[in-house]
Amino acid sequence: MSEKRVLRKVKKLASRIHDKIEEVRDVMEDLEIEFELLQNQITKLESKKGSSREEKISKKKSTSRAVNDAKDESEADDDEDDDLLDLENTSVVTVRPKF
Repeated sequence: MSEKRVLRKVKKLASRIHDKIEEVRDVMEDLEIEFELLQNQITKLESKKGSSREEKISKKKSTSRAVNDAKDESEADDDEDDDLLDLENTSVVTVRPKF
């Protein structure tokens, strides 16, 4: 084979490898984002579980304090429910207009 032909094939191969590297980088970035979302959801669920245990303890100590904690927790649950994501359908979001 001539040197030109070999050089052309090597350049083509290098181009293909470069394209594959870019694809892998894009996939890795997407995976990192999804991983961060998953970690945030785990943290929220763990904090919610922990606050439930604390609520049981506080009910035993003081009835009035437990009532206030329950109100605060219900408000926090409403906020957390808004933050929860359907990770399988994150690209499809339908919002109905309010009239």
